Order: sequence, then C-alpha cells, then structure tokens
Amino acid sequence: MTDTANSISTRDVVSASQKSPPALQSRAEAIVNPASGLANDYLNLFNEIVMLIEHLPVMPELIDDILRWRPVSYQSYFAKSVLPGRASALEAYASLDSGFRRDFEAVVADLDRRAVGAVAAIRRQHKSGILTSSATAELCTRAGDAMREVLLKATDLVNHGTRVLRESEQERADRLLYGNLRRVS
Repeated sequence: MTDTANSISTRDVVSASQKSPPALQSRAEAIVNPASGLANDYLNLFNEIVMLIEHLPVMPELIDDILRWRPVSYQSYFAKSVLPGRASALEAYASLDSGFRRDFEAVVADLDRRAVGAVAAIRRQHKSGILTSSATAELCTRAGDAMREVLLKATDLVNHGTRVLRESEQERADRLLYGNLRRVS
C-alpha cells in the first residue's frame, strides 16, 4: 500500500480507538458485508493500483508506487491490516461456502494477473525511457479499463454475494442495435 493508504488506515484506527468498545465492535462487524461475508476494504488494493496506473501519464512521479505494487491475498491483507474489523473479516472468509470462495478467488486471480501484467508492461516502458509517450497513455488507459471491468465483478460479489452479470456498454449497444434488427428481419 502507498503512504496515502497507510495514513487513511492509521487515521481510521485512531478515530476508532477513541470510540467506546461497543462502537468499535459494531464498526468492526460492519466491514463484512452480510450479503457475501466479504469485506469491501480488500478491493481498495485494486482500486489503488488502477488509479495509479490511470494517472501515470500525467503524473510520472507515481512510477515508484506502481513498480512497488504486489498482489496480496485476502487473508494476508486482513492479517496485516490495522482495521478494527480484520479478525471479523478473516473469520467470515474462513466460513464462506467453498464454491463462492472459489468464485471470488478466481476473480481476484484475474485482477492480480491483469495488474501484474500492466505493471510489467509499464516497467518495460520505464526502462526503455518512453514513459511519457502516447504509447504509455494508451497502455495505461487499456490496463485501467480492463482492470475496472474485472473489479466490477469483484465488487458485485462483495456487495451482492453473487456474481451479478452486467452488460458492458458495448454489449448493451450491440444488443439494442443488432437485437432489434434481428426482430425486424
């Protein structure tokens, strides 16, 4: 995590520690979504790398944060977390239905693969000295879009407890354009 993410977590902990124990317990339990048994906080790891990649073309000073990024499992993320709900998140994860956990881990593996691939491609451009080129901007846009697509699936799993199939803008346009043409023919 970057210093920004660490400072947010630390500020949250300081704020939470000033609350009474029942409020702290309530807040800890609240990080786990009851619909899924998963905590949305984990997805911040991916939201962060997407934002860093998307801003790299206009903020080249982000390169060091991007190159330091590494995948972290759900369990490791919460084991190292300072959030007051980390134990609840780990307990809930351990009790997930194995099929649902497998679905979630498959989506996370896809996010990891895409993020690691994007970081590797950015590293290659950085080493070749063309980090501020239009090719880098295109790479960052494509990588951000691809990761956001999978991040949406992960968010659906966390927020709804099931994989909600959403149409992409292109799929919607194709369905509206071509679906109506087929009916007319």
